[in-house]
Formats: sequence, structure tokens, C-alpha cells
Amino acid sequence: MKRLLSWVSCMFMLVANVASAEDVDYRLPGAVKPTFQQIHLNIDPDQPGYSGETVIELNITEPVTKVGFYQMDIQVTNAELRQGNRIYPLRITEGDYNINWGHSSATVPVGTYELAISFEGKVNTSSDGMYLSSFEGRNYIFTQFEDMHARKAFPSFDEPAFKIPYQMTITTPEKQVVASNTPVEKRTVEDGMQTVTFMKTKPMPTYLIAYTVGPFDSVEMEGLSVPGKLYVPKGYADKTKFIVKHTPEILESLENFFGIDYPYRKLDFVAVPNFTHGAMENAGLITYRDSLLLLEDEPGLAERSAPLEVVAHELAHQWYGNLVTMAWWDDLWLNEAFASWMASYVMMELYPELNFKDRIIQEGAFGADASPTVKPVKKVVRSQPDVMDGLGLNYSKGESILQMIESLIGTENFRKGVQAYMKKHAWGNTQADDLWAALDEVSDFNLSKMMKGYLEQPGYPLLDIDGDGTIAQKRFHLAGADVKEQTWAVPLNISYKKNGKIHREIVFVDKKSTRLPQLAEAEWVFPNDNATGYFRWSIPAAQMDNLLADLDVLNNREKKNVLYNMQALLNGGEAGIDSVMKVLNAMAADDDPVVIRASVGTLAGFLYLVNDDNEAQFAELLNEKYMPLLEKLTLTQSDDDDESVIRLRTQLYSLLGRHSDNAELVKKSKALAEQYLADTGSMPNGIARTALNVTTMGPDADPAWFDRIMKVFADSKLPNVKNTLLYSMGYEDPAMIDKLLDLALTDNVTPANTILMLASVTRNLDDQTPY
Repeated sequence: MKRLLSWVSCMFMLVANVASAEDVDYRLPGAVKPTFQQIHLNIDPDQPGYSGETVIELNITEPVTKVGFYQMDIQVTNAELRQGNRIYPLRITEGDYNINWGHSSATVPVGTYELAISFEGKVNTSSDGMYLSSFEGRNYIFTQFEDMHARKAFPSFDEPAFKIPYQMTITTPEKQVVASNTPVEKRTVEDGMQTVTFMKTKPMPTYLIAYTVGPFDSVEMEGLSVPGKLYVPKGYADKTKFIVKHTPEILESLENFFGIDYPYRKLDFVAVPNFTHGAMENAGLITYRDSLLLLEDEPGLAERSAPLEVVAHELAHQWYGNLVTMAWWDDLWLNEAFASWMASYVMMELYPELNFKDRIIQEGAFGADASPTVKPVKKVVRSQPDVMDGLGLNYSKGESILQMIESLIGTENFRKGVQAYMKKHAWGNTQADDLWAALDEVSDFNLSKMMKGYLEQPGYPLLDIDGDGTIAQKRFHLAGADVKEQTWAVPLNISYKKNGKIHREIVFVDKKSTRLPQLAEAEWVFPNDNATGYFRWSIPAAQMDNLLADLDVLNNREKKNVLYNMQALLNGGEAGIDSVMKVLNAMAADDDPVVIRASVGTLAGFLYLVNDDNEAQFAELLNEKYMPLLEKLTLTQSDDDDESVIRLRTQLYSLLGRHSDNAELVKKSKALAEQYLADTGSMPNGIARTALNVTTMGPDADPAWFDRIMKVFADSKLPNVKNTLLYSMGYEDPAMIDKLLDLALTDNVTPANTILMLASVTRNLDDQTPY
């Protein structure tokens, strides 16, 4: 553990390095730098307002007449600069980008100062800043400060490059439980009010500050390398066993990968009701949507993936993002991408039964990234909307790019590069180029050049490989779109069959057209070994026929890539529907559930083509080709079922239940719906969701199901059960939809659950529904 003096000295150097070479109007000027901030808040969850004082220690490196800081929706009641006995009163004006200016009538010379600000504010009810959440008649205070929301709670230097220690003090009614980033240093009680001062934090940006106040219950998380608790709304402590059991092994896996101990004094989790975000990696106090932490003691295989993956993602941030932090928000994508890659690594290492090795991450990005209007990953960020613009796409695109690098240089080299990067930049700020430089040191490739193409221009390439080995590249786009020409430096893990033998090699394609003579007259070429490349590809029809005849040489990921790639070529106007059907037919002989799921998913991708004129034919196809498979699997889960079998059953049932128009399946669905409402633990939520949906859809759906479903909803204490019930209702009748929408506006449904209800409603609408 480094001493405070070392932290502050290190921080000075790093902030100086990452500050812009010239000041920009959406950033604070570089002449005034914070070194430490104390915050004291007076909060009562049962009152709408709060007050506070903050003292920020500053280093002013050139004479100034004004000092800037961020605040939004806060009333500053007093502000002054102090240096010993000298006080500079400040007159506050508002500038752009939530920057407030404290003007001094006298010039403030170079030196160290304290900026003291008193303020008042209102606790908001949205899921950002400091906000109020009411749950089961009790009020709780939570925070969500990423990306630019700390300024809504207290004045601060709310930029990630200002990475300094903080100390939080909270005064609140004595009955409330209070937690923050660090352990409690001191607690005093007077006249029914408690004042809790927390230990000084290690250097961190404002967006990682967190605190919570409310009538929580808590559970000790034993087996961690540091003390830890899990805070839950009152009465829910018995729903935490699964997460408490698995968190220690996830933390240990991450410590081993990074080669650095968990960097904070404690590790607490908070289950947040009414949380529209998934989770937030606050240093030492990670917040999660309650449905990710409050679970059955042993959830089914299909229900384990999301909670474990999100825990791994947020814990990975404690190193990548927290210990080493981006210099500015234009690299937030890399924060999230790395944590996502790291979570996948942990899932494959610890939970192979969940089949993360067969997931093709890039398929989650390819659709949006094919749009002609999509923006590059790397873009100018001035304000909060700029940060969020395209961030969802960048999670999956960024992870895909990291996966491609890992595949290219090898997992162990990737790990060595990341470890060197973390140790070099610990407690500091970096830019994406710093990571590429660290990875270049452990590889034989110019990764920096490769990254430039993938990050600074939109989209991704389509590689057209002809019979003489010429590879032509252009930007992939949906049919009919108009895009400008682009090229990338594309790494290819390529396989090809020639003279009856299969050859493998790594090549780089960085020109509009490149000829690889070794590919000439190949029987087939597969340019994406293990399906880790971020590109689409095409080969001559004769080669594709030969490849389909040799499918057994491909692994599951590669088979899925062949199928998904052909479907993409159809969407891009590069292939016909007959080519897709040829691949589907070739895959039909495969009995692996992973491959069958890909085929079913591809078929479901054609649902937009189903209309009144052909829906009977589509239903006939489903009943003929896929109903026998569902009947073989049955709708009942066996203890011996693999995770892939469970997901295939759920996927098939969802498709057939909604679109096969099969009377026997409707009858079975009603029986399953009855069973689930009697015992919500009797089947996986995925099966229950479709059973309830089928039971409540169509013109003859009984309105009485609505009240039965809502009765179980009210009685359940498991968020995932509540989510299943709300998302499952398939009513298409306008009167029932009105009833659903009316319910969404009541206090019985949280804002997060309202989103599920609206998704359920919009899924059920068709062009004829009067909405």
C-alpha cells in the first residue's frame, strides 16, 4: 500500500501528462488542479432536499482571477478560496458544459489553496446523480455518477483525469444504514442523528464515488481477500447465497490474471431496486440491479450466466477503469470493452458448463455497425450525450476487437501485455494508445496501426476472396446503402484446403486488393479460424459447396460463423436466399445443440418477412421441421441437461409457441402456465415466459389471467420472477393493453419493470392495433 504522499506526487505527474496541450472550452483549464476533496452531506431519505459543504484542496500553477468547477441543478450558497488566513470571496456565474466560475475581485497568485463551497439540492428520482428509490414503502438513497453525474450531487472537478483522494462524511437519521467507497473511520450520534466519516479513498475520479443511505439488511461476503458485505433492501438477505458463494472465486481469478491484488480496502455490493442501469463499478461499493444479486439459492444453468458475468465485469473494472483510468470520456469504450472481454475470460475459466467459448461476441455488434450512419468508436466527446452516443455498440465492438487481438498474439502474451500496462500506469490515467503500445511489446504485429482503422473509421470490412487467391476489401453495408470507400489492416487466421490437405496461417490484408498465391485453386478457404475476426467474408460458390461438405473440420464457433456470415451477405445484397437455405440445410445434419440454436436463430431472423399471406406456410414449416425436435427435447428440464440444451429448448419453444399455431402446444402451454403460477420454482423462467405468453396471446385469451399473474407478481420476492411475469403477457386486445399501460403508471411497478412491460406491449402489437 502506497503512502498518501506517494499517491499525491504520482497524481500531480499523471494529471500534468494527460491534460490537454491546450485548454478546450468543454474542459476545465489546466492551471487549477485539485489534489484532495472532502465532502459532507446532510441527507435524510425521507426528505426531498439535502445540503452539503465541500472543501477542495487546489494547486494553482499560474495567477488566475477565476476558478472553475462543475455543478448541475445545485444551488451554491457560498464559495470562497482560502490560503491560511487569506480569504478570496467568489462570485459564481454559470458557463457552458455545467462549468461554474468562481470569480475573485483580486488576482489569486500561484500556490496551494482550499476551495470551500456550501450548497443545497434536491434528491432526484431518476437513476443518475444522487437519487431516491422507494421500495416496498421504504426510501433509499443511491448514487450513479458515471459518466458526468457527480456534478448533480456536489460541486467537483468532474473529469476522469482529475484522479485524487476523497473523504466522505454523511449526516443522516440514526436509524439509517450508511455505506460508501471506504470503511467507516468515525461515527458519532447526537439528537437522533448520526454523522459517519469514511476513510480517505485512494486516488480516483469523481465518477467512482458512491454512497448509499437507507434501511438496508446486509450479509457478510466471506472468503474474499478483503472484507466485504452485500447490502440488500430490508427483508431480502436470504436471496444472496448464490452471489456470496461465487464472488470469492471470481475475485481470485481476476487477481491471478492481473498479477495485482484487489486494490481497495473493502469490497461491498449493493442490490438496487428501480435501477435502470445493469451495474456500476464504484470503487469498493459496486451497485447492481437487484435482479442480478437477489436469486434462488441455486439458479438453473441458463439463469446463472447473466449474474456471474456482470459480477465478473464489474470486478474487472476495479483494475481496468479504476486502478488505471481513462484520461477522458472518448476512451470509455475501452473501459467497457476490456471489462467485457475479461468477464468472458473468467466465465470460460471458472464456468465451462455455461458454454461461453461458443459465444460469438461480434454478432452483437455487426448489425448496428453495418449502418451507413454509424459513427467511429473513437470520436470527440464534449458532453454527456456524446459519451452515450453509440456506447452500447461499442461494448460489443470493443470486446470483439480485443478478442481479435488476443487470438492474434495468444492469450498468454495478451495477459503479459496487460499486466505490464497495469503496473506501469497504476493509480494513473491513460489513453487507448498506451494499451496498444504495451501489447506491441509482447507481439510481432503492429497493433497500433491495426487499431487505427478499426477505431477511427466506422463500420468493418467485407473481404471478397476469389478463386485465384485475390482478396478485395470494402466496407460492409446493408443492401442499398451508400458508403465511402475504406480499408483496414485486417488480421486473418486463415485455413484453406488444397490438394486434399488443410493448411493454416496468419496473414495481414491492408490494401484494397491483395493477392495470396497460396490460395489459388484451393478447394475451399475459411478466413476466420475460431470465428474471432471482426469482418464479413465471401468465397466463390464452388468453394462454399466444398466447405459445406467438409463441415466436420470446423468447430461450433466456425460453423456458426459460416451461417451468420451467409445471412449477413444476404442482408448486404451480396448473396441470395438460396445460398442461406443451402447453408441451413447443410447444418441440419449437425446434432450439436449449439449449432442447431444458430440455425433456429437464423430462421427466426426471417420473421420480418412473415405476413398474413404466408404465415400459414411458415407455421407449416415450423411444425414439419422443428416441432419433432421440440417434442424430442420435451418442455421439461432434466437434471442432466447441458446449458446448450436448455437454451435450445427455450429458443425453440419461444419460436414455435408464438408462430406454429399448434393447438397441442397451446394446450401444453396453458398447463405449464398453471404450474408456474402455482410454483415459480418449478421450471426455468425462459420456459415460463413463453408458456404465459402463449396462454395470454390471441383473440381468445382469457382476461382473468392478468389478475392471476399480477397476484403472483405481488407475492414474489425474486426480481427475476417479477421480470418474467411482466414480460410474458401476450395480450393483443386493446382493452387489455390499456390495462397493462395503466398498471405501468402505478407505484406497484418500478421504473425498471415499466420498461419490461412496454417491451412486452410493443412486441404484441401489429400494424392493425390502434396505438
